[in-house]
Amino acid sequence: MQKKLVQSSLALTAAAALGLGGAFVAGPSAAADKPEVNVGTDSALQTAVFKNLADKNGDLPSEVGRFGVQGDTLVLGVSKETKKVSTFSSKYENVDVVVDSRYTAGVPQASKNLVGGAGYLMSLPSDPNSIAACSTGFAGWDASGNQIVLTAGHCAVEADGETQTGILDMEKPSIAEAAGGEGFKQAGVGAPGTWGFHQYGSEITTDGRVVDENKAIDFAVVNVADGFTNKAEVTDWTTASSDDLSKSTTKITEVGSETPGAAIQKSGRTTGVTEGTVVNDPEAFEYANIGGRAVHGFEVTDGETRFSDHGDSGGAVYQGDTAVGVISGGPEAGGWSWVADLDNSLEKSGKTITFEDPNEEPPGDDDANADAGADAKDADADAGADAKDANADSDADAPEAPQAPVVEDQKVDEGGQITGKTEADAKVKLDWKPVAANGEQAALQAQAAAEGSVTVTADAEGNFTAEAPSETGTYAYTATATTAAGTSESTEFTVTVEADDAADDAADDAGADGADAGADGAEADADGNDSDAGAAADAKDAESNADSDGSKDGEAPEERKLSIEPKEVSASDFVKQDKGVQILAAGFEEGEKVSLEVVAGPENVEGITLDETANADGVAAFSIYGTSASDPSVYLGKYNVEVTGANDTEDESALTGSFEVVADEDGNGGGGNDDGDNGNNDDDGNGDGGSDLPRTGAELTGLAAGAGLLVVGGAAVVLTMRRKKNN
Repeated sequence: MQKKLVQSSLALTAAAALGLGGAFVAGPSAAADKPEVNVGTDSALQTAVFKNLADKNGDLPSEVGRFGVQGDTLVLGVSKETKKVSTFSSKYENVDVVVDSRYTAGVPQASKNLVGGAGYLMSLPSDPNSIAACSTGFAGWDASGNQIVLTAGHCAVEADGETQTGILDMEKPSIAEAAGGEGFKQAGVGAPGTWGFHQYGSEITTDGRVVDENKAIDFAVVNVADGFTNKAEVTDWTTASSDDLSKSTTKITEVGSETPGAAIQKSGRTTGVTEGTVVNDPEAFEYANIGGRAVHGFEVTDGETRFSDHGDSGGAVYQGDTAVGVISGGPEAGGWSWVADLDNSLEKSGKTITFEDPNEEPPGDDDANADAGADAKDADADAGADAKDANADSDADAPEAPQAPVVEDQKVDEGGQITGKTEADAKVKLDWKPVAANGEQAALQAQAAAEGSVTVTADAEGNFTAEAPSETGTYAYTATATTAAGTSESTEFTVTVEADDAADDAADDAGADGADAGADGAEADADGNDSDAGAAADAKDAESNADSDGSKDGEAPEERKLSIEPKEVSASDFVKQDKGVQILAAGFEEGEKVSLEVVAGPENVEGITLDETANADGVAAFSIYGTSASDPSVYLGKYNVEVTGANDTEDESALTGSFEVVADEDGNGGGGNDDGDNGNNDDDGNGDGGSDLPRTGAELTGLAAGAGLLVVGGAAVVLTMRRKKNN
């Protein structure tokens, strides 16, 4: 680096090199006995300049920005004439000095190439005498074509999780710890950007629950500053001595999931490129306690050397050409590292990244020059044909942007989900805002929430779901789909969020008219005759709930609906057979088999399926409760359910909804009555909480082994921004 300044060749005049024609500021008058400095060769020129002007580290001062030769005269271009420059010019007969404010030291342009694995430095508001270092993860482009760099979220904040750090500069690669230096020396290129989105983990409750799964990521986006150039590559640190980490890299082409049991690599400013192994364990933990906050990801065990260390935070973790995560943390003693998984972080943050520059112009067609020596007319004809063929080939090979998502106008209950269809694995961005309403919607509109946005990922078949706004009202939505080929046109649709009156009416009717049937059902359960009790209760439902959905007796509802009551239940109530969660699915055909599946929930809950038969009104009833009364906390968490019918067509989407089991201090008590009997209307105390719904639902048994939050213990610490005191 020390000699990589802008130099004129001996074949050029000094005037041309300095851009000043023949304008020079003459040095002191030459004495007859003054020697001449040797500038007869390129090597002699460099020796003369560095020997007389370089500092003790071998670097030229920033005031010396140019030097060259005119005839036999050494010409210096400086921003100001320092004492050392003046002494040098007066010492030799053939040294002239040109003073111009433009002539300050430059930096190699390559040092502004941003790649994964490089170090960057930050200021700490809480400690002005310190600076901190983290590592870049991956450089790419967002959905709008802007340059971004991904890194760890905890690098953007200080220990309190709130105070934001300031990005100062890139770290000088040749001085970094990965290159054998002490690190913390600024590269002099300026701040590579400013913080955009950043999130450092979720809080953890005293009983070991993740407070907010959407925040359980360690992920940040740096919005790249002008003058920097992104390269979708990760440095291997072999060219650190040149201070250009982009000269030797691994190209990154996509974001993907880690492969358990396989080798994996990391690049960071402290330990450089290292290799480890992704833990391959069917009971592998999904969360780690990183500095007191829950972070979703996966564990990597060390290879021959330590996989990561302080200052590697945010560094690129990849398998082949696939980006899979950024370094989040690990124990002081080493042995393993925790990686924040990139696909999950992007999904939860709603951010996107592509590793193909959307702003790059396609290469031009040079076929028109192929027949340069031929007749001009023939050459033009050939060029036209070649160009046409090239365009045809380009059109055939270029991937097409996805079609606009297919989403219909839809009505959902509070807590319901929006569904749609697009290309497989596409990122779907949904934006919404309340719309004006009148008539029967006016009251709903008054409660409508503010506008918002969310990004979700379609499954392998192109289906996607998203939670509807929590407030009742009518919302105008737009949806776009993004793949590696580009972003689709938008689809517009409306979503009406309705108050869950149907569920309340059904529950009231069931409580008023079916207490005896509920008691009979409960007794039948106790005697092992669940099926008979369920049938009796279903028959009673046909009478008591016939009008709960607004239809006349004996008619199927006009619209399919799902109601869940309660949507939030305390753990202590959830383990009582008479106080579980009741789910009504309406809008099916009489006698149709209706299936409910728990598609997501606490560990070991996913995949539970229940089957019921729709009654004369097209309503199927389900009940879910827990059986581990000795430890209700194993059921804590959110449960997502899907309901489908045996006669569903391809155009009919599953009904979706959710409920949550919460700690007792947060719950609503399960809906017990005020008279102190907890809703048991029969003398024997075996009533069903005011409902005649059958208790043939999922008994969530045997979850104690894994239903709680899987969190690594207190040995985990943040591989944080390595600090260095300035004094």
